[in-house]
Amino acid sequence: MRSVRKRKKKKRAMGFFLWVQDSALGTWIRESDWAIFAILIAHTLSMAFLAGTGFTVVLRALGIAPNISFALLTRFAPVMTIGLIVAILSGVLLVIGYPAKALTNPLFYVKLGMLVVAWRVSQALLRRFAAVDPSDSSVATKTKAIAIASLVLWLAVIIAGKFLAYTNTLLLVY
Repeated sequence: MRSVRKRKKKKRAMGFFLWVQDSALGTWIRESDWAIFAILIAHTLSMAFLAGTGFTVVLRALGIAPNISFALLTRFAPVMTIGLIVAILSGVLLVIGYPAKALTNPLFYVKLGMLVVAWRVSQALLRRFAAVDPSDSSVATKTKAIAIASLVLWLAVIIAGKFLAYTNTLLLVY
């Protein structure tokens, strides 16, 4: 009885994946001469802005470039937010083009979870920097620990994203 329900659930999921993949947008993404490349470039650049800004904040928190003020770094919060928005939009388009490839891969969900946590930690660091006295260039030990955690998360997000291209178990394109 349990395996029958499991097969029905899997069949519904496959139907959904095929429906999304065979939609006009999904077909265009896959079959256009330029769409998938443009989307991949937008996704890569947005992740560069997002993770690059995250790395910059982390490195400053770890004491690198102490002559750069914390107030200056807080100006990068909108860059991170725009990077996140473009990454989400381009990521959704990539999933529409190949829904089964992403949505059946557990690493996809791990990457999304780590991305959310990394972004929130970087935002927390930026908020801490906004509250620091402009003449103070030191960073508390707790902030350094948070920065190291953020650095590990950003690296993990990038590595997981790269592995997504090679770890799919289901690809329904014909």
